Amino acid sequence: MEHLKEFITKIIIVVVIICLGVIIAAKFTSTLTWSTRSVTIPKDAPFQVSAQAEVYVKPDTAQISLGVEKQAKTVSQAQKEVNEVNSEIIKNLKELGVKEEKIKTTRYSITPRYERERASGKQNLVGYQASVSILVKTKDFDKLNEIIDQATASGANQINSLSFVLEDEEAAEAEARDIAIAKAKEKAKAIAKVSGLTLGKLINISVSSSGYYPTPRSYAMGGGIDEEMAVQATEIEAGETKISMTATLSYEIK
Repeated sequence: MEHLKEFITKIIIVVVIICLGVIIAAKFTSTLTWSTRSVTIPKDAPFQVSAQAEVYVKPDTAQISLGVEKQAKTVSQAQKEVNEVNSEIIKNLKELGVKEEKIKTTRYSITPRYERERASGKQNLVGYQASVSILVKTKDFDKLNEIIDQATASGANQINSLSFVLEDEEAAEAEARDIAIAKAKEKAKAIAKVSGLTLGKLINISVSSSGYYPTPRSYAMGGGIDEEMAVQATEIEAGETKISMTATLSYEIK
């Protein structure tokens, strides 16, 4: 009998342990949260893709900003001296074949000149400075060196800036636009293939200019230009101008 009681007791203990294990396991698993996340794209939402294209072209116009500065004791004398040089520059530029409408005065000024006394710090009027700036445009790059050299030989003592620009941008912009659209279409097809999307019809095309980058050149020439520098040949290269366009395409999703 003792053996039977002991056997029954062991069975009861085993059953209790199993039940407790089941209860604990059930309680533990009930605290776990199982979730799945799916991303869906609504059918009415358009699929958009963008691409950029850059086109490099030769500029068609050179812009030269020339300057003359003269100092004198009186306003009239400073004005007379700067006007004489200005007239000489314009006359010589016309003789080179630059049309009158391509020569423009952009700035004319007369300012007083002062000197400070070291001892007292007092400002004394010592004269006047007259300044004039001329903007010259030309499409004849073969004459560009002559224009600059002739202007300095005629008395211009400043070349403020020289830039090459593209006045007729339409053809280059159209080329960049077409390339950007073609690249955007290829990009859309590639993304659709990888992601498993089926593209519908093209519903919108947006094209914008991302930037127009002319080629600047700077030639700062102060009043101390000697004769040798004035007549020395100037070698200048126009370089290239970059036009950038961005195309954004919108597709329906089937």
